[in-house]
Amino acid sequence: MSRIGLRQLLVLLALTSTLAVSMNVLWVSNSLHQQALLEHSLKNQQGYAALLASKLQWRLQQGAQTAPFDSLEPTGQQRIWVISNDGKVLFPAGSDLAPAQERGLDGRYREHSALIRDEQGVERMTSVVAVPGTDWLLVLQTELSERPRLQWALVDILAAVLPASLLLILLAWLAGGRVARPLGSLAVYVRNLNRPESMAAIRAVQPALKETAELKKGLLQGIRQLQPVSSPGQPEGEYLDPVTGLSSPDILPELVANISQGDIGFTAMALAVDDYGQVQEYFSQPLRDQALKHLAELLLNHSRELDISVRLGEEVFLLLLPQCPVTIAQRIAERLRCKVQESLFPGVGHMTISIGVAGYQPGSGNPLDTLKRAQQLLISARREGQNRVHAGTSE
Repeated sequence: MSRIGLRQLLVLLALTSTLAVSMNVLWVSNSLHQQALLEHSLKNQQGYAALLASKLQWRLQQGAQTAPFDSLEPTGQQRIWVISNDGKVLFPAGSDLAPAQERGLDGRYREHSALIRDEQGVERMTSVVAVPGTDWLLVLQTELSERPRLQWALVDILAAVLPASLLLILLAWLAGGRVARPLGSLAVYVRNLNRPESMAAIRAVQPALKETAELKKGLLQGIRQLQPVSSPGQPEGEYLDPVTGLSSPDILPELVANISQGDIGFTAMALAVDDYGQVQEYFSQPLRDQALKHLAELLLNHSRELDISVRLGEEVFLLLLPQCPVTIAQRIAERLRCKVQESLFPGVGHMTISIGVAGYQPGSGNPLDTLKRAQQLLISARREGQNRVHAGTSE
C-alpha cells in the first residue's frame, strides 16, 4: 500500500464523512417521503371507500333490495366487505373475516384507514367507513405490493450536499497543511542533524500540535547530545560569531533554503549601529567588542526562542522571525530601538540603531531577496536621520 500524506488523509476522511452524511440525508428523506406518500394514498382510499358507501346508500334508497351490492365492483387487487353492526359479513355472502381483517376494524368498528399486515406478511391498506342511513360498515382493502420509492436524481443530491462538502474539504485541506507543514519541515532538517545550523532551523519550526512540539523538543535535545562540547577559548562552531555568540553569515544560505523548503514565511530585521565610524575612531577594539556583545544580548532579549540572530558585519546584525507578520515585527523592532537608545553600553556609553524590516511569504519569490530588501530599508532609515525603523514587504 502506497503512503499518503497527512493532508491527503484528512481530505479522505472529509470525503468519507461527506458520503456518510449524504447517505443518511438520503435515507431520512426517503423515509419521510415514503411516509408522506403512504398517508396520501390512505387518504385517497378513504375517500374512495366513502364514495362506494354513498353508492350503496343510493342503491338502497332506490329500492334495490334484491341486489343492493351490485354497485360494489372491486378492481385489481381491491377487496370489499360490508359488515353489520353485530360483525356479520353481508357482502360477499357466505364469507368470514380473517384475523387480519378483524384487526383492520380496530375492534371498535369506527371509521379509519391504516396499513395492516396479514398472516402471509402482505401489507394492505385498509379503510373502514360507515354506510350512510344504515348501521353497516364498508371495508376496503388494497394490497400494497411495493412502497413508493424516492427517486432523487444524482444532481439533486449533489446540490443538497455539495456546498457543505466543499467547505468541509477546504477546512480539511487547510487543517492538514497546518498540521503537516511543521512535520515536513522537521523531516527536512533531520537529514542534516549533524550540522550546527540544524539547531537554528528546527527552532524556526512553529508546531501546530502538542505532539509536533514534543517531537521538535526531542530533536533539539538530540542535536545537543550529538554536537561536541567546545573547549574553553575556542569558537563554539563554524557557524557562530566568536565575539557576540550569534550565528555567523555562513549560516544564511542553507538556513534560508531550509526555511523555504519547509514552506515557512518569515520576517527579516536588518539593523546597524548609527555613526559606528565614530565608535571605531574613539574606542579600542576590546571596548567595541564589549559594546557589540551587549547589543547582541539586547537583540536576544527581544526575540523568541525560535528566532535566529546573525551578525552580518562589524556593526550590522540580522534577525529572522519565522511565521511573524511584518506589523508585529515592526513593533518588536521599535521596542528594540527604544531599548538600545535608553541603554548604557559598557566602555562606550550611549548608542542608537536603525532597523529595516521586510517580510516573506512562501511562494512569493527568493527568500534571499527578502534579506536584501531588509538591508535596503536599513540604508533608507539611516539616510533619513538614523535611530528609526523602516518596514515593508519583499519585492
